[in-house]
Amino acid sequence: MDLDSAPASAKPSSTPTVRTVPDRTLIKGRADFRPKTAIPQDLTAEEYAKQCVQAAIASRLPPYALHPNEYALLRNHINHLQVTTYLHIRNGILRLWQRNPLVSVTREEAAGCAKDYRFFDVAEVAYEVLVRGGYINFGCVEVPNTIPANLGNAKRRKTIVVIGAGMSGLGCARQLEGLFTQFGDRLPAGEGMPKVIVLEARGRLGGRIYSHPLKSQAGADLPEGKRATADLGAQVITGFDNGNPLGVLIRGQLALHYHSLKDNSSLYDSDGTLAPKDRDMLVEKLYNDILDRETINLEPHGSDSRHPTLGKTMDSVLRQYQDIIDIAPRDLRLINWHYANLEYANAANVDLLSLGHWDQDDGNDFSGAHAMLLGGYTQLPRGLWLSPRKLDLRTRHVVKRVSYGSSSGVEGGARIQCENGETLDADKVVITVPLGVLKAGTVTFEPPLPDWKSGAIERLGYGLLNKVILVYDVPFWDVENDMVGLLRDPLGDPTIQESYESNRGRFYMFWNCTKASGKPTLVALMAGDAATQTELESDDTLINEATTALSKMYSDRSVPLPTETIVTRWQKDPYSRGSYSFVGSEATADDYDMMSKPVGNSLYFAGEASCRAYPATVHGAYISGLQAASEIAESMLGPIQVPSPLIPPKPKFQGSYSSLSGSKRKAEDSVIEKARELKSARLEVYEDQLKQALVKALGERPTKPGRSGANPFLLYQKDHWFICKAKCDEARRKATNNPEAKATRNEVRAALGQMWRDAPEDEKRPYLNETENNKRSNAASVTEFKKKLAEWDKAAVKFRKEWKEANPSVPGDDEVLLARQAELEIAEIKRSRKLNGFIDSDDEGY
Repeated sequence: MDLDSAPASAKPSSTPTVRTVPDRTLIKGRADFRPKTAIPQDLTAEEYAKQCVQAAIASRLPPYALHPNEYALLRNHINHLQVTTYLHIRNGILRLWQRNPLVSVTREEAAGCAKDYRFFDVAEVAYEVLVRGGYINFGCVEVPNTIPANLGNAKRRKTIVVIGAGMSGLGCARQLEGLFTQFGDRLPAGEGMPKVIVLEARGRLGGRIYSHPLKSQAGADLPEGKRATADLGAQVITGFDNGNPLGVLIRGQLALHYHSLKDNSSLYDSDGTLAPKDRDMLVEKLYNDILDRETINLEPHGSDSRHPTLGKTMDSVLRQYQDIIDIAPRDLRLINWHYANLEYANAANVDLLSLGHWDQDDGNDFSGAHAMLLGGYTQLPRGLWLSPRKLDLRTRHVVKRVSYGSSSGVEGGARIQCENGETLDADKVVITVPLGVLKAGTVTFEPPLPDWKSGAIERLGYGLLNKVILVYDVPFWDVENDMVGLLRDPLGDPTIQESYESNRGRFYMFWNCTKASGKPTLVALMAGDAATQTELESDDTLINEATTALSKMYSDRSVPLPTETIVTRWQKDPYSRGSYSFVGSEATADDYDMMSKPVGNSLYFAGEASCRAYPATVHGAYISGLQAASEIAESMLGPIQVPSPLIPPKPKFQGSYSSLSGSKRKAEDSVIEKARELKSARLEVYEDQLKQALVKALGERPTKPGRSGANPFLLYQKDHWFICKAKCDEARRKATNNPEAKATRNEVRAALGQMWRDAPEDEKRPYLNETENNKRSNAASVTEFKKKLAEWDKAAVKFRKEWKEANPSVPGDDEVLLARQAELEIAEIKRSRKLNGFIDSDDEGY
């Protein structure tokens, strides 16, 4: 499918209103200025704090501590006590964004999260940290424009070329344009707005995200404007909660429809009978114990002692179990189904995975139900390309050479040569091609990449997952089940583990994609060795084998041949060479960091294989693109400037204390104040240590679950915002005779309200039904939350008591000395003031 052949309906009809940023120089340093508060006055302080904490968690930031990047920036500018002030403001800004990511957060709104004029600079720094870091104002949103009016007359415009139009490339390009728009006033004198160009080898965007249109669209059961498709690559969103930025894009900005997957899968044995659930549960416990034992012991059982692998070690542990307990062939089939599922997660045979590092990203999974997009995953990268305005995307540009440094002939930049003969000179280049392409060496670098980079490319693994997609006229399976598993027979002795290796991943799982694709569709997964076998076998062989397996599983029904089939062969795709990365036997987690590091001042890298925390995922690819954009912005705009002092001292009473000798002493020089500050700092650190120990022992305190839409109008508004805004903009242009006029947000909201009131009942009904379902789900979530919260609080009280007893906070010698001096000073002040007829209650203690 060519890029330009896609339906226009995929593009939002308009974008939210641009809000200009006030001149910050008018408010800096003014003690009498009070910004328009961004803190709701109808919320209690406790509820506001909870919402801020939830916003930080939803942004992948620690709510009670500085992110390492924040710490590096602020360590010399704020003390322990002021960190809390920064976090309150930072989390408040995140709250504004998370509650409505359809509209960007402005500087003035960020300033409104500060309760005192002294904290305006803190809000400014926090705002810039969050914008540049890709935590707010990212994605398909119109951002505040600070580009000077005369910037278009500049003679010099730098060029940034992004190679690859997958999620990382498009995400990086979109973020770069947003950052330069928001910080255009920081560009060096004489430079214009940088150009951002995206080059893509294929005739389509998306990379390893590809929703292939089905041949027949007749009878597709999808929302209006959606096409029946099959996702050949990425397909599942692995949870929206606790920081997945795709939630902002999909739910908060593009309002894409999705189907939440239920954990209701069935598991069939190789003969077509249902596998006993009780036996499966026992075997799964055994499988998990095998994983735990190999992780704890890290013994190189049966593998190269220099580079032990996960699979060989697991097999060795399993053989030890076979020596002491009876493990029947059916149990081995069950165990190997779990092996196959692990091979699906890593896109590789477990024998290729590093024993010590294969799960280095463990614990970073996002919570919430998995989901599939109705009408295909490609809607997401298309949204990034189109909104708020089209990116400069050039398809069918196969890059064959990237020259950089002195070899490029471009001062401080790079030169890109394409197979079509086109050559582009760039100041910065972002490489987002898949790891498999880098491994194949089809893109030549001149000079060659340094050893630390090429070494990481070589050590990391790049795996393979393939699919056999089967489309039918009528479903013969239970369409309410989202997944169906299938145990596979061994090719050899059924009592020997090695007999199962090559066959266990063949059709081991069928995804029911009927709701996502719009037509009765099953997607069979080919994992581990089966993925490679798929590349070599014919479509007919694979389809006949799938049909035979399904006929056994549904023996009481007639299983026809599919009406349409698609078989993926990602390894043969020259622009992918496979599916996604894994930690190879010689690799470590540090190799992902090496992949993400720039080479010199002109080459930057992004993609799922350069995201240590979230590799092998769409969200990881997107996050890596945001990170690369942040690095480029810093190199071109300069680092974030932190004023000194960041927080000016609070005005203090400038009176004096009279001592017996009649000398004067200012309050801020008092030993009492120093003693108070030293004690407060100690207790602050002590409390932080306690909190960290508490979180490590019990995890974060449960936060109140977010409420799914319980207002039908708000759900309606998400689907109709862009449609309504386009109409309101047109009306505004006609009324003002100004072709550039745009409707205000309040005008759009008012018009949407009228649209909702005028909508017929059948149009409102889906939103009313969804609201009722959400209310029931919300109630159940709150009940579960209260239960977990009560349990956590009870455990926390016990933990705090025991921890304090085991780790008492003891004042240091300096604090003890100051405390004694302070007591003498307090006694002296009391005696002096008593003689003068008054005692200041503030001096009663420190």
